[in-house]
Amino acid sequence: MSLGIKDLFNIKGKIAVVTGGSRGIGEMITSGFLANGAKVYITARKEEALIAKAEELSKEYNAECIPFCSDLSKEEGINSLVEFLAEKEPEGIDFLINNAGAAWGAPFDEYPVDGWDKVVDINLKSPFFLTQKFAKMLEKRGNSEDPSRIINIASIDGIGVSNMADT
Repeated sequence: MSLGIKDLFNIKGKIAVVTGGSRGIGEMITSGFLANGAKVYITARKEEALIAKAEELSKEYNAECIPFCSDLSKEEGINSLVEFLAEKEPEGIDFLINNAGAAWGAPFDEYPVDGWDKVVDINLKSPFFLTQKFAKMLEKRGNSEDPSRIINIASIDGIGVSNMADT
C-alpha cells in the first residue's frame, strides 16, 4: 500500500451521494468530489436551483453531477432517492454524505411543534434512515482495503437555540 497523498485520498471513478449538495457546505463537498474525478449525485428540495447547480458544476469540473429533487425529511423522499440510485447505480455507491439540514428561528418559549418536527426530521431522522437504506449499496462497492464511507454533517446550531429566521 502506497502512503502517497494521491493514493491515500484518490476518489477517481468513485460514486458519491451528497444531500443538500446544491449550496453551502454541500456544494463545496460536491465540488471537491467532482474536481477529483468522482461522479456525484446531489439532492435538494428546490428543483430549479438544484438542476441549475448540477449543470453549472458539471461544466465547471467536466464531470458528472446528477441532480435528484427530493424532500428527505419525509419517508417518501428518502425512498424515492434510494430507488433512483439503486436503478442508476446497481453496483453500489462509495460515499454517502448526509449534509442536508434545517434550522428554525424562534424564541425558546415560543418554539412551535412544526418547527421542531422540521428540524428533527431533516437533521436527525433523515441521516439515520438514509444510512439504513443505503447500507447495502455502500457494502457492494466497499471492501477491507477500500471501504465505502458515510459522513454526517452537523451544524453549530445544534449546541444552542438558533436565532435564525425560518429557512
